Amino acid sequence: MENKQKLRQLVSQKDQITKEILEIQEECPHKEQHIKFISADKTSVGRARWVCKICEKVLSIPSSKDIENWMKK
Repeated sequence: MENKQKLRQLVSQKDQITKEILEIQEECPHKEQHIKFISADKTSVGRARWVCKICEKVLSIPSSKDIENWMKK
């Protein structure tokens, strides 16, 4: 029973944190962006995405030209 209660508490905290992150990301103007490799989980292959430097929200998929320029840096 102890583990079940602890798990419920942790899931509740996770949900609250996720909600707060989404609220912050919605309010962010995303003025500073960079290309970053993002993966869905620890086992999947990362994909290049435009990400806000401030709130870390994934914004869009970079073009081939964007990726070329990024790789030259």
